[in-house]
Amino acid sequence: MASVAHPLHALAGSGELMLPTVLILAAVGSTFVFTLALVAFRQRRTVPYLLVALAFGALAGQTLVGGLTTANYLAGSTHHLAEHILDVVIIALLCGAVYYARRAQNTAR
Repeated sequence: MASVAHPLHALAGSGELMLPTVLILAAVGSTFVFTLALVAFRQRRTVPYLLVALAFGALAGQTLVGGLTTANYLAGSTHHLAEHILDVVIIALLCGAVYYARRAQNTAR
């Protein structure tokens, strides 16, 4: 039988403790950073801060997708698509934050 290479997250049902441990650490870390970003947005109330906070929220969403897949609530193909969609969302939000911050900086001159 030929050996087939699988990404680590595809082997979630194998009883391995490493993936659940990493997902828990990622969930704690991303939730903490998302909360800090929301606090910063609440203080500043600017579009760039909002976009960065939403990007951190999408990062936390990736961890949620990984956890749901590990718990067999999401199929592997759905997991893969959702993570790539969230990648695009994160990139778009961060590019938007930089654009708005640069635009605000240029209009202030």
